[in-house]
Amino acid sequence: MGLSEHTASETVFMYDARGPRAAPALELVQWHDPQLITRRDLDADAPSYRVIGYRIDSLASLTGSGHVKSVVVRGRSRKSIRVIDPDGVTVEVVEIAAAETDPESAMLSHERLVVSDLERSLAWYSKIGFVVRPDDDKVARSVPGVSLYLPEDPTFSFELESPPKQVAIEPKVANTQGLYRIAIAVEDVTAAHAALVEDDPATPEPGFVSMPDVPTGGFTVLFLFDPDGLVVELVDRPRKAVHRPLNPV
Repeated sequence: MGLSEHTASETVFMYDARGPRAAPALELVQWHDPQLITRRDLDADAPSYRVIGYRIDSLASLTGSGHVKSVVVRGRSRKSIRVIDPDGVTVEVVEIAAAETDPESAMLSHERLVVSDLERSLAWYSKIGFVVRPDDDKVARSVPGVSLYLPEDPTFSFELESPPKQVAIEPKVANTQGLYRIAIAVEDVTAAHAALVEDDPATPEPGFVSMPDVPTGGFTVLFLFDPDGLVVELVDRPRKAVHRPLNPV
């Protein structure tokens, strides 16, 4: 992750009402060594993980929290409100009916990222299992983009956007403030590595990350860089260890 061997940090996982290992989660990390690198304002068109998204049955109770605007999520235009969290991360709440549990509870729904070349990124993400969710015929996007999802868990989408303006940035390290990476569970990370090596022999080897404070003792992970240098982590997490409620909404 761009760090030296020795690190010291505190980590908390936050889940929505669906609970652990049953839905996407946020991993919050407070860095002690190395210290946090304060986030600098990024150009809105620079490739990066840009927005974390939630869905809620109705925005009626949030209308005083911000300006309601339309955004495209999962191939459809949705009403949304955007707010900024204490670390400068944009949080997008979209109105999607038929939430899986309490309709008043916000569910982790999507992550929005900016890419420099949409077709190149689509080709790369398809190699690790993402597929395109077709746009509705009436959807009008403000910038070129596409919704991706994993067939085994359509409750979460990856919203790629490619603004016409091209802005290059240097990849940041893990202790930089803000959104840093996405982690995806795979049935067998060694098999996933072998499949990726067939296409790209330069694919790095998986490695075991010791985590003595968890029941498993750690995980075998494979860190990848997408075409824009954004970090995607594949985690060896067999299907039997997780439960994914299949809800295509």
